[in-house]
Amino acid sequence: MTLHSDRTAQFLGRISSCDDGAMRVCPIPGCGRPPQARAGKGASLTHCDRCCRHRNRHGDLVKSTYTAAQLAPYRSATSRFLVLRRNDPYVLAAEQGIALLVECAGPGHRLADLPRLSSRAKVQAALVRIRNRGVPARKLLIIALTISAAVMDDPIRPIGIPGEFRRTQIGKRALRTSSGYHANYGPYGRYDRYPRSAGRMLRQLGKAIEEAADPAMAHLGAIIELKRAAFPESPSNRRTID
Repeated sequence: MTLHSDRTAQFLGRISSCDDGAMRVCPIPGCGRPPQARAGKGASLTHCDRCCRHRNRHGDLVKSTYTAAQLAPYRSATSRFLVLRRNDPYVLAAEQGIALLVECAGPGHRLADLPRLSSRAKVQAALVRIRNRGVPARKLLIIALTISAAVMDDPIRPIGIPGEFRRTQIGKRALRTSSGYHANYGPYGRYDRYPRSAGRMLRQLGKAIEEAADPAMAHLGAIIELKRAAFPESPSNRRTID
């Protein structure tokens, strides 16, 4: 047995056995389940398997992915702002940065090969699919600004690692722009395969796009003001937490 496989076996044995040193109950309010390590279902000493899976999929232990209806006011305000400030140097720099990120993504991979790749390779594969689908850099910039504005204006803050929820949400939205492989084999035959929308890959993809769009993030305050003016009845306009 190689050193790598030996370490893997030891790790799998450790996470499948109960650890009495773990917390007794998951600290998330209303959860009440034992942490992964205490239940013998994972490595977390503090949070239960359900909460860890929720974080893996949505980027936070409590908050869930924003719906299209929740993001619509921010997307509208972002699109309007970019039209009004089309020649803004920060916007142009962000758009060029995203275009360069996608253009330099490198070679692609088949969707069937993704489960065996590292998270970094999965990010590159996602960027290649975005490039092959011809997704414009402006669309990815709108996604990054829309999500960032929604998170900044949200009165209910994420409770996980700072920035993780925002980056995961950007990654999920970006992944949807080039989601899946589709093939038609006649009137009664169709094959669809989609990449898994969860895990470290989403955070890394969102981080890459967020960093490329960073110059335009200086305008988030103006975008939020446009949103509040255009949608005065939106729930976040009646926020009580700053």
